[in-house]
Amino acid sequence: MPDPPDALAGEIRKAIQLQPGEGLFGVVDGAQDLALAFEAKCQYGWEIVNLFEGPMANAAASVAPYIVPIHSDSGYLQNWARHWGRNAGILLTTAAAPEPLRAHLRRIFIAQDEQNQQYFFRYYDPRVLCTYLPTCTASELAVFFGPIRSLLAEDPTGESLLCFSRGSAGLITNKIGPDQWRGA
Repeated sequence: MPDPPDALAGEIRKAIQLQPGEGLFGVVDGAQDLALAFEAKCQYGWEIVNLFEGPMANAAASVAPYIVPIHSDSGYLQNWARHWGRNAGILLTTAAAPEPLRAHLRRIFIAQDEQNQQYFFRYYDPRVLCTYLPTCTASELAVFFGPIRSLLAEDPTGESLLCFSRGSAGLITNKIGPDQWRGA
């Protein structure tokens, strides 16, 4: 796990680079680290929103993905850094309002295979996101990103922070290594 969390949180803040009108959100994987979502609710009073709907929302509440609006100047990014290495979720920047963002995140959450079988696509698991995005064409990235400008996730080893965005030619990936937050 990167050390110390305050330094890692600082590097995450630098990587975010919010544009005017943008907000920061997390999609927390309740199956991996439900406590991180509820820290936003209990410690900061922020509304967390389950990506599941209807009866599934209650039935699977303990393993659901949750959208968390994050005030980047709060201490919540230190919380995020303390959960580093647990594949707890992803961060994203967007100018979209919360409800259109939720609609988009639900659209990409429910995927369909060639036999028209629906399933949940766990893109909010950093291991899945980091494997999936490099395989996408430019048009697939446009659909996946939708109103999202950037995505941030720990790499599959938990050693680095990966920042993803789309360019005209495809995926842009920036890697921030542990030297930055360990002061080396």
